[in-house]
Amino acid sequence: MKRFLSMYWFFFLPLILVILIFAGFWFLRSRLQDDSIPVGLDFPGNRVMFVFPHPDDEITCAGTLKALNRQGKETILITLTRGEAGTTNGLVDESDPVRKKRELGQLRSRELESVSELLDIDRLEIFDFPDSGIKDIPAEVLKSVIEEKIDRYQPSVIITYDDKIGLYGHPDHVAIARYVKEIFESNKGRNNFPVQRLYQITLPRPMIETAMQISDYFKQNYPTLTENGLPSPTLAVKITEFGAYKRDAMLLHRSQRSTFDDMQPYFDRFPPSLYFRIFDKEYFARVE
Repeated sequence: MKRFLSMYWFFFLPLILVILIFAGFWFLRSRLQDDSIPVGLDFPGNRVMFVFPHPDDEITCAGTLKALNRQGKETILITLTRGEAGTTNGLVDESDPVRKKRELGQLRSRELESVSELLDIDRLEIFDFPDSGIKDIPAEVLKSVIEEKIDRYQPSVIITYDDKIGLYGHPDHVAIARYVKEIFESNKGRNNFPVQRLYQITLPRPMIETAMQISDYFKQNYPTLTENGLPSPTLAVKITEFGAYKRDAMLLHRSQRSTFDDMQPYFDRFPPSLYFRIFDKEYFARVE
């Protein structure tokens, strides 16, 4: 009998542990995701343009970028600063502030170029507008740059941040999103304007509530009033099969490791096939 019980536990204990682990993952997923949001990636046209202020902003939709690539869509990434005001993770000497900014901007540009190769982004353009100083640049200057890129690349869809809080309150995010939205709303429907849809990156309410508990960025910057927060998602993109690309893209942004540890905790502590069954969607709000 003892031998039978020993064999029983030998075979079934690992199975029980696996079941408990998967049950825990599914419980966490149910606390984070909103399955009422329509899932899909039915974008019109063949080109999608992403407009962001900083290297690493593309991580918010890295799974979607890779999914579009898999569909055969052409992807264009416009990044308006080199991120020279960000964290260094000890990779740049900070003793000289001027040199630190120059070298960090160069490093972050190289990091973004590596991510662009990983995600098979077709066109990448990086500009030299000041990181955390977008508000000091005349709106007409930045809007003219964005309009020129729309005219050059003729995207059917543009994706950027939301224009209310820029995901978690960064003023550069808000400014660029506002300019993109103003361009879209002023020109949509015109025969010579190619953009048919504008999407803003957002999060579902359960994920926001969790972020408010664990993320310092959200705790410090996210508005307490719900009506002042992120727009409600109208579209979710399933990214589970592209999770490894998203993880590797975060790892390539070595200088920004502390940011990802705050915003996407434990992203490299679990296999992507498990982790991105919890964080299995990226969310967007369509601007009508």
